[in-house]
Amino acid sequence: MPSSDRHTRDGRTVINRAEMCRTFGVSESAAERWWRGRDRNGHPPVAHQEGRRMWWDEDALRVFVAEHDSEPDEVTVDGRALLSRAALARRLNMREQTLTDLYHRRADNGHPEPVHRQGRRLYWDPEAVESWDAARQGAQRATLTQVDRSGDPEELLDMREAAQVLGYRGPQTITSYRSRNPGYFPDPDEPGELRWRRRTLWEFADRRSRPGRAGHDRSAPR
Repeated sequence: MPSSDRHTRDGRTVINRAEMCRTFGVSESAAERWWRGRDRNGHPPVAHQEGRRMWWDEDALRVFVAEHDSEPDEVTVDGRALLSRAALARRLNMREQTLTDLYHRRADNGHPEPVHRQGRRLYWDPEAVESWDAARQGAQRATLTQVDRSGDPEELLDMREAAQVLGYRGPQTITSYRSRNPGYFPDPDEPGELRWRRRTLWEFADRRSRPGRAGHDRSAPR
């Protein structure tokens, strides 16, 4: 049974919405809009479902997207390459919804304004957005907890000890991250006992920002 973004079922490749957006360069908002309008636009039916998770036939989606997505993720205007929000989210290794929320709060956080509109899609100068995001992350890192770098990097620590290494108030912080932000906190090196190596915790601390960045624990390339 499917348990990931992409899976083979009955000889067919089925993908979920996140994989659809990555594979075809579709924005999350467009994918959601198409699904809501499936009674009118011919969106492919669900090929498999587990609870609220859904997968669609990849080949059927490819045909559908080619017929409905007429607005590109990248355009050139006055010699400048501009990117859509979906393309920016992939470039910044960030969930598109997170970037959307930041844009809606731009009066408080300084998110750059779009410089071009084509149809219903907005486009930004990628260098301006990258500079803004770098400054934003720097400010966030300045507020992160101090990490204890002492000890044997291979030593296994329980949740209470792991919280101490990361400077958290207590193990409840790790419990919260694991339940509310799947993929943010690293999986235990000894799952049955919920224990982490110091090395794993240090590596996590070196790349952390805040929950919400896509693929945070995968060190995905930009």
